[in-house]
Amino acid sequence: MEIVIQNPTRAEIFTTLFQHMKLFTENMNIHFNTDEMFIQAMDHSHISIFEIKLPIEWFDTYKVETDTMIGINTNILFKVLHTREKSHTLRLVLEEENSDKLEINLLSENTNVYDRNYVIPLVDIDSEIMGIPDMEYQAEISFPSVVFSTLIDQMNMFGDSLNITCSEEKVEMNAESIDTGKMFVNIPIDDLNSFAIEEGETLDMSFSLTHLKNICLYSKISKEIEVNMKNEYPIKLIYTLDHENAKAMFYLAPKINDD
Repeated sequence: MEIVIQNPTRAEIFTTLFQHMKLFTENMNIHFNTDEMFIQAMDHSHISIFEIKLPIEWFDTYKVETDTMIGINTNILFKVLHTREKSHTLRLVLEEENSDKLEINLLSENTNVYDRNYVIPLVDIDSEIMGIPDMEYQAEISFPSVVFSTLIDQMNMFGDSLNITCSEEKVEMNAESIDTGKMFVNIPIDDLNSFAIEEGETLDMSFSLTHLKNICLYSKISKEIEVNMKNEYPIKLIYTLDHENAKAMFYLAPKINDD
């Protein structure tokens, strides 16, 4: 197996995808299928799931003869990718399908930038892919990712939960606590990249701001974030990368209202 990313923008995106992965899980499986690279994992608290899909066309070289799965420690992978410089091409090599080590090469034609070469151990992870059914969401909203990230970061200073209310007339976000008071923002629908909601529907849901803040750490990989909601179901947040089939998706369970 050999995977190569020469495109500087995509190499940076790939690095960023794994930069914050350790906040969600210590170990994960990466599926190198013949037509795409796929990752699915659940966070430590078991209330969020993330998925990454990168199609074969997204890579400069993608040589995978049979579907291959490897288990990897996210902290080790972060340490390796953190050493990457802008001129480095990224290359991943698995010599044999059952090998217990992955070779990672950071290669540069810039004479002032040295190549970096790594061989990292793989781990056995006993996990199965969870089937997440496709569904029709009651509300679908698209924000500029930087705007959404900034709001979540600020809301996090005023409470533990993001409360979001959507109707045909408005989108409102708020957070509050006894100690810090309340922050609320009414977002004009015309300011959104896109907005759709079922006729006559009103959604009022709450989600963990700590988890949303971690998800928003990925805001620089895409100019917009899609937010899909349905009552009593996990919120789905989607970053579409620089290819329509290249996506990072997050599912976060809603908080239960005790009232």
